[in-house]
Amino acid sequence: MRLVCHIGTPKTASTFLQNSFAANAAWLQRHGVLYPDLLSRDANHITLFYAAHEGLHDFARGHGLHSREDVLEFRRTLRKQLERQAAKAPPGTHTMLVSSENLTGNLTGRPGIANLRELFGDLFSSIEIVVYLRRQDDAILSMYGEYMRRGFNSMTFPQFVKACLGPDSPAPYLYYRRLLSLWAEVFGQEALKVRLYSRSHLAGGDILEDVMQILFGDALPDLSALARSTQDNTGLSAPALEFLRRMQPHIPFRKDGAANPERERLLARISSLPAAPRPRMAPARSQQIMQHFAPANAWVAETFFPGAPAPLFAGSSSPGQPGNLGRISLDQFAAFSAHLLG
Repeated sequence: MRLVCHIGTPKTASTFLQNSFAANAAWLQRHGVLYPDLLSRDANHITLFYAAHEGLHDFARGHGLHSREDVLEFRRTLRKQLERQAAKAPPGTHTMLVSSENLTGNLTGRPGIANLRELFGDLFSSIEIVVYLRRQDDAILSMYGEYMRRGFNSMTFPQFVKACLGPDSPAPYLYYRRLLSLWAEVFGQEALKVRLYSRSHLAGGDILEDVMQILFGDALPDLSALARSTQDNTGLSAPALEFLRRMQPHIPFRKDGAANPERERLLARISSLPAAPRPRMAPARSQQIMQHFAPANAWVAETFFPGAPAPLFAGSSSPGQPGNLGRISLDQFAAFSAHLLG
């Protein structure tokens, strides 16, 4: 059985893909692809990250792991689950598909990737690592929205950009040369299937169809019966992000060394704040970000897209449009406060 391991990166429609995979598990199985149960509460195979991480990540505590010994034991348990899922797959199953953007978003460093490779062991005849790369200015803007939605910090957008471009970046996976080099060291460069997250580069202009092309190649079945998940991480409006930034010190993600239950109770209301007007960064900020990553992006282009037009990411994400972050009116602040209070 072949393994296709989708590793994100974050903010490249991973949640949409995972929910679509889970919703179409029976369809996939009829066509020889297994989307397994890997002891996860939802469609994201985040348990692969828990088991591969060298230490004990905060997210793992919510899964009942509280020590290094728990992690090692869970790694053994997950290996057995992979074996069970492969063994009970119906005849004709040719591919196991697993997916978690946490494998790039949070699994930093070669040791964790090596642990993942060891977890897979010799269970599969071949392993393909599928990774989608998004232009970094768009990715940073999208990640800023996620940080504000979850209450991770109260940085302004310029402060967040500075952090992302600094030595202790909260988004190290955006350094694509380093990211891909680490995965290539462990799995081999030939195992990496590197794709660009943009409509012009995706099969049919659609990421779900693009993954299906990877899974089935020339034997692509009729996709008309494939259900598309409506569950996705919908972004919030620029004023909503500024509202959440100012509120963060009062309802942070963490409190007293643990996840803040007050924030958890409000998460559904926070996520239903208005989605328009969409956040936009100033063109000069976009240029600053893309210039910072230009050398690494040039290496990616040469290594994985030889002969393709340069640069790797052309143009601008919002040409000629002024930025709109960091602004909120008193009326908007009052309306959003009333929304949270119910």
